[in-house]
Amino acid sequence: MTESTVIAFRFATDDDDQVLRDLSELDSHQPLERPAVLAVVDGHPIAALSLATGEIVADPFTRTEDVVRMLRVRVAALGAARETRRRRHGLGRLRLAA
Repeated sequence: MTESTVIAFRFATDDDDQVLRDLSELDSHQPLERPAVLAVVDGHPIAALSLATGEIVADPFTRTEDVVRMLRVRVAALGAARETRRRRHGLGRLRLAA
C-alpha cells in the first residue's frame, strides 16, 4: 500500500457473487456466500468476511494482513452500532427462530 491507497469496505451485493467465489478459490476455501463485507483496495476486492460465519477469504498474492485486521474492526463496529440501535428502539437482541 502507498500513501495514496484507497481502502473501502462495502456489503457484497448480487453483482459480487463471482468476486466472492473468485476470492474463495484463490484462498483455497469453500465459496463464501452473502451476507458478506468486501475489502476493496484501489478498486480491487482483496478480502471478504462472511457475516453469517465470520470466515474470511483473502487474495494470497496480495499483502492483506492489515486490510483483514481493518475489515474485522469495521464489521465489529457495524455489529456494535446495530446492537445500539436495537436497544434504543427497545428491540433487544433478536434471534433467528429454529
